[in-house]
Amino acid sequence: KDQVFQPSTVASSEGATVEIFCNHSVSNAYNFFWYLHFPGCAPRLLVKGSKPSQQGRYNMTYERFSSSLLILQVREADAAVYYCAVEDTEAGNP
Repeated sequence: KDQVFQPSTVASSEGATVEIFCNHSVSNAYNFFWYLHFPGCAPRLLVKGSKPSQQGRYNMTYERFSSSLLILQVREADAAVYYCAVEDTEAGNP
């Protein structure tokens, strides 16, 4: 069965760049999705795609079995839960 793995905690200091890793076992992954989630709110899509891309301070890298989210110039307000998801080319759904 395909799985997605993320670290449970990532720490950084204000103004630095932090990298959050996501590994998976989906052999035919098509797109990566990175979400930001604050308690009591719906998750918000930050960045998605099948190749490296950037949306504001969020920079996504992409490899066959992994992706990482770089948050540039980290702020205290960035403290949240970040999720990655993988879209399978056969299923067509994240």
